[in-house]
Amino acid sequence: MICPSCHRQVPEGAHFCPHCGTPIDDKCPHCGHQNIPNAKFCAFCGRPLLAGTTRRPQGSFTPTEDIYQEEEKTYEPEKVSRKVNWKVVLISVLVLILATTGAQYYLKHSKSIKFSDASPSVSEEINSIVKLKKTTDIEQYSNLSNDGMVAADDHYIYMSNANNELVKLDKKMNVIKNYGIKQATYLNLVGEKLYYTDSNHHISVLDTKTGKHEILQNVGAFYMTYHDNKLYYQNDDDNESLYVYDLSTKVSTKLLEEHIYNMNFVGDTIYLTGKSSIISYNMTTKATDTIYNEKVYGSVYNDGYLYFITDRQSLGRVSVKSKESQIILTDMGYSMFVMSDEAIYYVGTDAKMYRLDLSTKKTTAVYQFQSHRINGMQIVNDHLFVKDNQDWKVVNTSNTKYAVIFEN
Repeated sequence: MICPSCHRQVPEGAHFCPHCGTPIDDKCPHCGHQNIPNAKFCAFCGRPLLAGTTRRPQGSFTPTEDIYQEEEKTYEPEKVSRKVNWKVVLISVLVLILATTGAQYYLKHSKSIKFSDASPSVSEEINSIVKLKKTTDIEQYSNLSNDGMVAADDHYIYMSNANNELVKLDKKMNVIKNYGIKQATYLNLVGEKLYYTDSNHHISVLDTKTGKHEILQNVGAFYMTYHDNKLYYQNDDDNESLYVYDLSTKVSTKLLEEHIYNMNFVGDTIYLTGKSSIISYNMTTKATDTIYNEKVYGSVYNDGYLYFITDRQSLGRVSVKSKESQIILTDMGYSMFVMSDEAIYYVGTDAKMYRLDLSTKKTTAVYQFQSHRINGMQIVNDHLFVKDNQDWKVVNTSNTKYAVIFEN
């Protein structure tokens, strides 16, 4: 039992609360059985308990239903006219049609709605998103600075699926071939040959038509980049130095005793991201020069400038001729970016992907990441391939529509 005054536990059969002394004797005057406090009928014989049988502590709450007894009333239903006012009905229908049409127009043309539905997957919506063509040199160098996880030509896209297996997709993002190659990175597509590094970072090649693949060099290769029938790479087995593998002679040669990372080819010059600077290497004269004397993350060449992320997580650029540098953006959320011939794409501190137009300098949001786990950024003809948490998505940056390609 519970005391109605102090609400503590009371032993069954008690006549007074042992904690506060409140009387709790609620015996039925008919059968003598103990009832719970405030009971109106006996739980054992069903007879009504007499007034005063149930005791209440002084100052306790008494339900209003025990104080007020409202007189029972009978209500007559109001007579309602059943005549239909068709004029009102027609006006209501017209207003509804106009409101629906206006809402659809607003949803279609409103600039405030930037991001499409999270799960468009039918081929019609994919077709409205992907307009496929071969990646440009700038896009390729940009992708390789971010592990080179996507490569494309005018017909197909090559990338890893949810199980990290290299697959071939058509324009509708349908998998038409699974090569069974695990963890392929630094994809360089040259005709029907796809050069890549395998799970052990060995230099490898895949014939995309026959599916045959083989290891070309048993070394630890990173930032591998194809140029003029040669594969340039960072040799992790030799102090991260610059090496080149000649596809004709099948011989590797050391070019530079420097810690180097990603690279950009412009004529006879390779612009390299070093350990604490950006340097140039002339492939003809073998001469080197320091372009920017600070630590950076990644660098992409575009129209006389090298764009990079500073150690303070800002986006900057330096002229390869004058060596003058400037900071472009400071609201970077991650030390990575991708670049096309027309724009730079980066992630802000609000986990949104932004597009910075190089000609107009205008910045627009093109994608909202669903989490702060951004595991990949690649670009193909101004289309973004983003790995949001573990889901690969393709984003059309012109209309901000996107679709899930591989979902975990």
